[in-house]
Amino acid sequence: MTDSVFWLGLSILLLAVGLVVLVCVSIPALLGLARAARSAEKLFDTLDRELPRTLEAMRNTGANLSGLADDMTDSVHSARSIVKQVDTSLSDVRQQAYQAKRTTRSVAVGFRAAWRVLTKPSKSRRSRKPPVKPPTRSPVAPKPVSPRDQPAPQAPDRPTSDMTSPRIDD
Repeated sequence: MTDSVFWLGLSILLLAVGLVVLVCVSIPALLGLARAARSAEKLFDTLDRELPRTLEAMRNTGANLSGLADDMTDSVHSARSIVKQVDTSLSDVRQQAYQAKRTTRSVAVGFRAAWRVLTKPSKSRRSRKPPVKPPTRSPVAPKPVSPRDQPAPQAPDRPTSDMTSPRIDD
């Protein structure tokens, strides 16, 4: 029996030493755990105070970005319509400039032609004579006229050989 009491006492002693070692080792771990819990509590408090404001700011930023995107879309459409109007205006101005160029050239060609006619020597500006009519004869068949007997053709008021035809570049 003594052996069993001895072994019982020894096992209780070993159990007590193990519990003391376990308590000595777990105290620093529990202290570290307590510090981590306090730190987490502070973090959660900070998040509880700051997160709603941050989330609200993020919502406002998202709404502002959406509004800016809508404004940009409207601005792009407006700019596109302005560019189309400017393009149309430029096309109209080009066409009007082309018409003015044609008109100016036509007027210049007309003035040149008038100047040539007015400054031409007087011998080329003959007065027109009425065509000579053959005398009327009796109802007998008309006598054929030879080419020598025909009058010379009259020159027109303005000769076309001296004047170059105006050319309007398109």
